Amino acid sequence: RHPGRRTRPQEKGRRKRLDHLAGLLTEQSQQAIPKEESTAMRVMIADGNEEGRRRLASAVGTMRGVSLGICASDLSEIYHAAESRPPQAVLVAENLARLPEFEVMQTLFRALNIRWILVADTPASAERLAARAGTNGLRVTHQGVSQDELRQCLFEVLLDRPAVVPREPVAERMAFQSGRLILIGASTGGVDALIRVLSGFPADCPPTLVVQHTSGTFSAGLARLLDRASPARVLEAEDRQPLVPGTVLLAPGKDHHLEIARGNGSYCRLREGPAVSGHRPSVDALFHSAVPVAARVSAAILTGMGRDGAEGMLALRRAGAHTIGQDQASALVYGMPRVAHELGAVCEQLPIGRIGQALLKSCARRSAA
Repeated sequence: RHPGRRTRPQEKGRRKRLDHLAGLLTEQSQQAIPKEESTAMRVMIADGNEEGRRRLASAVGTMRGVSLGICASDLSEIYHAAESRPPQAVLVAENLARLPEFEVMQTLFRALNIRWILVADTPASAERLAARAGTNGLRVTHQGVSQDELRQCLFEVLLDRPAVVPREPVAERMAFQSGRLILIGASTGGVDALIRVLSGFPADCPPTLVVQHTSGTFSAGLARLLDRASPARVLEAEDRQPLVPGTVLLAPGKDHHLEIARGNGSYCRLREGPAVSGHRPSVDALFHSAVPVAARVSAAILTGMGRDGAEGMLALRRAGAHTIGQDQASALVYGMPRVAHELGAVCEQLPIGRIGQALLKSCARRSAA
C-alpha cells in the first residue's frame, strides 16, 4: 500500500460526502434558479490564459451536478456576464486575481451574493495566497488539483455562509434645504462603504456626487449595484447633467474628472485632464471644484489608500462646508481619511454606519431638524 493513497472505503466515503453536498446544493437552489437548472450548480471561469481556461473548462464541464457557464478572459467580461445572469460560483485564475481591479470585483460579487474561488498556478502560490486571504472567506485552490478535489471545493464554497454587506435603514423623513449638495470620495474598500452610506439615502435626498477609484470598465456595473442598494437613483454622470434631488451621480470610467460646473452649482461637468493626486477621476478635483459653493456642501471622505481628497476637503472646510471623515475603526484602509483628519480638514470623524445619516442631517432644514 502506497503512503497517502486512499483505500477503497476512504474513497467511497469521500464520494458519498460529495454527493451529500450536491444534494444540499439542489435543495438550496430550488428557489434561486429556474426549475430545469435547479439540480446543477452554475459555474463561470475567468482566466487570462487561453490554455488555463481550456483546462478548467474541461474539468468543470464534465462534473456531475455542475453546469458550465461563460469562460471569460478578463475581469470586466466575467463581471458583466455574472451580473446579467448570476452564477453560484466563479473560478478566477491567479493571473487575473493579481490585477488591481480584482479588489473591486470581489466587493461587487459579495454584494451580488456570488461565491468565487481563486485558482493559483501552483500549490506553493496557493499557500501564499491563502495566507494573504486570511479570514476574508476567500477560497484558494490550484491548477494541479484533481477533478474530484475541484468539485468538492466548488460545493463546499456554496455552503459557506455568505458575507453580507450591511445596509442602513432609510433615514427618517426630513425636509432638505434647497440647493444643498453632498459630495463623497472613496477608494480601497469604498464599494462596501458606499453601499452602507447610500442604502440609507431616501428617494428625495440632496443631489449627490461620488468619486470611487475603480477600473473604468467597472463603473457602469458599480452604478447599477449602488442603484439597487439605494432608494435614491444612482447613475453614471454625464457632462452638463443637472444636479437634482433624489439623484446620485457616480464618476464614470477613468478618462475624466467629475466636477461641479462653474456658476451656481446646478450642473456637473466631466473634464479631461491629467491625473490629480495620482488619480483620474480624483476626489481632490471634485472637492476643489465645489469650493465656490462650499456653504451649501456636505462632504465625506471614506476608506482609501493615499491622500486623494484630503487637500480638497481642507479647502472646502475653510470655505464653509460641513466635512466628515470615516474613522479608523471602520475604515478598511485608513489612508485618505487619516490625512484629511491630520490636515484639520474634517469637522467630525464617524464610523461608516453613521456617516449617511450625518450627511443628510447636515442638509436638513433647521426647522425640521
